[in-house]
Amino acid sequence: MIYEVLNFLRQRLESSLSEGKAPGEPQVALSTPWSNNDNHKSANFLNAISLINVEEERLFKTQTPSIVQKTDGRYFQKEPDLKLNLYILVSTYHKMYEDGLRSLSRIVRFFQANNVFVNGGGPGVKGELPEGVEKIITELWSAGFEQQNQIWASLSTGYIPSVIYKIRMIIIDSAPADKPVVPVTSIKTTSYIIEDNKFI
Repeated sequence: MIYEVLNFLRQRLESSLSEGKAPGEPQVALSTPWSNNDNHKSANFLNAISLINVEEERLFKTQTPSIVQKTDGRYFQKEPDLKLNLYILVSTYHKMYEDGLRSLSRIVRFFQANNVFVNGGGPGVKGELPEGVEKIITELWSAGFEQQNQIWASLSTGYIPSVIYKIRMIIIDSAPADKPVVPVTSIKTTSYIIEDNKFI
């Protein structure tokens, strides 16, 4: 599911950056930033989407398993779904530094205009979301200088123009377990009378 969501965003961003340009090299890649990526060293530019963190969304976390009924009438236990937030680094390397800044500006404008993706698309957004995804919300996430330093150090490369976006919430939902359960259909209760602290 993580790959499908990031590739969906890559395709939408690719479509936006390619407008008005002759067909040629891909505009955006799912990749580590430029200086750490040997596959693209011969290119003049690289707009890269890199996954830098995966976070569980605890605020809306479901705590207990649920019981689901299949078409054959049997009941199965289903574990709670897992809600994730993804943090992506969108970096832009160009041999001409000014072109990199222009590309970064177009990337920010794209996500500002398309910060929510739903099935059916919307203005400027074509295509359906990946199967099993109801909505993708993107939020610009501002990292402090110390956090940026840690991120780029972990990527083993020097800083290049970039922005970080928080993608929420990606729901990973598993199929019900194979072990069937017997649902509770009735509850038997018994009444007692107590006198002088003794059951009668």
